[in-house]
Amino acid sequence: MSDPDAFSPPGPGLAAAPGGGSGPDWDARYLAAEGGLFGETPNLWLRMALARPSPVSAPASALLIADGDGRNSAWLARQGPVVTAFDLAPEAVRRAEARDRAAGVEAERFAADLTAWSPRARRWDLVALIHLQGPETLRRAAFAASAAALAPGGRLVLEGFGGDGGGPGPERSAQRWQDVEVEAWTAAEGLVAEELLEGLVTLDEGPRHQGPARMLRLIARRPA
Repeated sequence: MSDPDAFSPPGPGLAAAPGGGSGPDWDARYLAAEGGLFGETPNLWLRMALARPSPVSAPASALLIADGDGRNSAWLARQGPVVTAFDLAPEAVRRAEARDRAAGVEAERFAADLTAWSPRARRWDLVALIHLQGPETLRRAAFAASAAALAPGGRLVLEGFGGDGGGPGPERSAQRWQDVEVEAWTAAEGLVAEELLEGLVTLDEGPRHQGPARMLRLIARRPA
């Protein structure tokens, strides 16, 4: 459970979980799923970032925003950092807690609308924002929240559907991450982009994320 004094409380607003839908139907989607809605294995880009011989590979603390049913955060908790994770859908959080118990790991979890959430005084060495899609206002809010949560010297690891559509992910480019906007938001939040890539990736992440897809990937650092 989260410390109620450590976070601003969730409130009404537009938010999305991984994959690009808006809030109310995500509980139903998770309830209807027999297994992991986005597979059981952790995201490849997150694993690649943690495998590198750099400070991002050994964070003491990690925050996962719009974490879904916990496939990424439960894996990350096994790597050693103290993990905090939240998602819009209470059913996703419930499933993530069950995943923790099955894996024998611990993570601080809660349900919240990221557009109404603030880290307040807390900061993390690693912030992961994986497969959150939606309109520009949502993407910008998610990016700002991620940047605000970074400790000095900390890294943001982001992956989302990019480009103009086709394959898995949103059909409309307005719902996708664009390299120009991400580059501008990185600078506006005082971060330094260490890697910013957009290209074709073959996805194998559950029934909703299969096959070739245009993806945007970012690792950005908060200067110490």
